[in-house]
Amino acid sequence: MKKKLMLILVSMIVGLISTIAFISLYQEFSTTSWKVITLGYIGFTVLTLLMIVSYKRRRNEYHVFIKKPIIAIFVAVFSFLLFFSLKNTNQYLDAYPWLFKAFVYSMSYLLIFIGVTWLLYLLVHTSLQVKIREVSRWRILLYAIPAILVWSVYLVAYFPGTMTPDSFSHWEQIHTLDFSNWHPVIYTWYILGLTSLWKSPAIVAFSQIVVIAIISGYMVYSLEKRGIPHKWLWPGMILFALFPLNGIFAIAMWKDIFFSAFIFLFTIIVYNIVSTKGRWLSSNGHLIIFSLTVLGVSFMRSNGLPIFIVMAILMMIAYRKYLKRLIITVGIVGIVYFVVTGPFYNYMEVSPTSPNEALGIPTQQIARVIVEDGGDLTEEQRTYLNKILPLEKWEEKYNPYITNPIKFAGKYNQEVIFNDFPYYLKTWGSIVSNNLGLTVEAYLDQTSLLWQINPPDDGYTSTFARNVYLYNDYGLKTDPLSNPVYRFINYGLGWVDNNLREVILRPATYTFLIILTGVAMALKNGPRSLLVILPVLLNTGTMFLAIPAQDFRYQLANVFIAFLMIAVVFLKFDTGKVRHE
Repeated sequence: MKKKLMLILVSMIVGLISTIAFISLYQEFSTTSWKVITLGYIGFTVLTLLMIVSYKRRRNEYHVFIKKPIIAIFVAVFSFLLFFSLKNTNQYLDAYPWLFKAFVYSMSYLLIFIGVTWLLYLLVHTSLQVKIREVSRWRILLYAIPAILVWSVYLVAYFPGTMTPDSFSHWEQIHTLDFSNWHPVIYTWYILGLTSLWKSPAIVAFSQIVVIAIISGYMVYSLEKRGIPHKWLWPGMILFALFPLNGIFAIAMWKDIFFSAFIFLFTIIVYNIVSTKGRWLSSNGHLIIFSLTVLGVSFMRSNGLPIFIVMAILMMIAYRKYLKRLIITVGIVGIVYFVVTGPFYNYMEVSPTSPNEALGIPTQQIARVIVEDGGDLTEEQRTYLNKILPLEKWEEKYNPYITNPIKFAGKYNQEVIFNDFPYYLKTWGSIVSNNLGLTVEAYLDQTSLLWQINPPDDGYTSTFARNVYLYNDYGLKTDPLSNPVYRFINYGLGWVDNNLREVILRPATYTFLIILTGVAMALKNGPRSLLVILPVLLNTGTMFLAIPAQDFRYQLANVFIAFLMIAVVFLKFDTGKVRHE
């Protein structure tokens, strides 16, 4: 009895320390709601109690686990990155005694380290006892039904779907037939084809609902084939359907929705390849699905092709037994891609995208140095930058989190850049090397959406659209099919946006979850299984090179794949042979 009381007392004390440290790391403790503090204290106390009980039962196993160098290094680095992602950026702790600041930082990191170690251990050592079985392909459609039904409610509320100025770029082109690849023209042609049947954005929105639902049904079907019982699959699919971000994004006319859907499907395919030790590739039908999927990834966004190339190389190395089949597939995909983007685009007179879109990071770094006034710029550099955009305009238009105000400034002259692009790169490199602190700050600000769970106080997150952009030339507007449904859904999404933005509307949350579950999966099933999370991480990685704004939609695929990883992490891939592929 005394031991139990002591255990509870220790948990309460550690819970109190954890609450103070974590809240102070995230935001100013004195301004935090008592409800948050109370819930935090209860949560940390219960979590501490669970960890202590678990540790006492498996003390020796925990010690052996964390002493493995690869695990210790991963946990240390992952914990530091998570700590950095959660840390408040307004430096309010500088006003407190250094001892309190040291307490907050050291205790927060220590507790994150312990928590990550505990969670990683449980994920690695917890597996479902399953047997591979035959499953009818018709179950893909069966599993898709909940998502179709739930997400159609969002279409009823926001009929005929949600649209922003980017959406109207596509909508304008299907009327003028003056095509541009500024936003993927393949998506424009997709819209053109559907609207030839019904001239309404609603047909596009509903088609996206069906496509994403079928892909999610394929995910559950794939998990069922690996033997996960229905008692887990159906609740998981229903949660996936009910998750509000999936519903509202499914009806948005953005190319990012289809791109994320293709990344999702690509990840499921890679999971099937890895979990069957490559046998999935032995089917010609599977290779056709694989080819169409990677073409979708490549066409739907400019960073799609690099993702496919990296994945193709790694899969050829990992599955040399199927090298010939992979080479043929890659060859066919390459031929189709370059024929379509070359001769066919020329035949259709498709205007190419501006290469300036790839210069978001350099633009922000240069602007930051100009704005700070103390930046080290030579007279030659000032003269050159002034030709691109008057220096006073750089200062006026600079926003640390979005490039649009600068690149769409009326006097911005990108021809100066591309008339002598090597000189631009040389100038940028010199500015970075002479102003490393400022340019690193600019880089971290511009990419904050990707790595920062706790958003900057002066930053923003563009979440989801809930209407049709009002100032359009086509008379389109939001016209709910049911006002009660609209009020219910709109209230719910408004509550999510206002109260859970920092929980579910920061892509970094899902990225950290994917990495943690991916590493646990690799420790359980071998390093090849890391291929499963690589498509989504490559998407995030390429965004680190050229993210233009803080739009959640760029990382929507992370949401889809987080659901997949929560299931996959509990599976062992070597439990037997698949009977039917």
